[in-house]
Amino acid sequence: MANYNFREDIIVGEDGEKIVIKDLESMGGKFIKDNKTKTHDLIFNFPKKDGVKYEVKTDVMCKPHSDTTNMFIEIESRNGPSGIHVTEADWFVMYYKYFDELWYISTTDLKKLIRDNDFKITEQAGDEGSNTSGVLIPRYQFKKLFKVRLTPKAWLD
Repeated sequence: MANYNFREDIIVGEDGEKIVIKDLESMGGKFIKDNKTKTHDLIFNFPKKDGVKYEVKTDVMCKPHSDTTNMFIEIESRNGPSGIHVTEADWFVMYYKYFDELWYISTTDLKKLIRDNDFKITEQAGDEGSNTSGVLIPRYQFKKLFKVRLTPKAWLD
């Protein structure tokens, strides 16, 4: 497994957020602000609903020739709840950078999916001993629960 570097990963994550912003704007959303806390990443207004919150994760580990086909959903870090357990987002979005895919699911549905299944829990060594753990969801087995969108190549430049 590659070494985790927070400073590098935050840049990758913010680049992923920019892709999600463009996608949500293409669906009629109006970007309101980003949020740099553990509760959510982005806030959007839509014609029929204001203040919709999004949690965005960018996966750079899954690559065409080394794809485990799993989605990693963080549940704990630094010996405390994190990720899906602390988010206040309405929607969870996983951006697969090397597949140019965005996987959307309501946070409520994602929590139910995790609660209703016996997914494998795995640990990833993080920076400064964060000991991050999460569930591994076999993403293609549950793809029908997600709205999967392809990112236009023009957005990736």
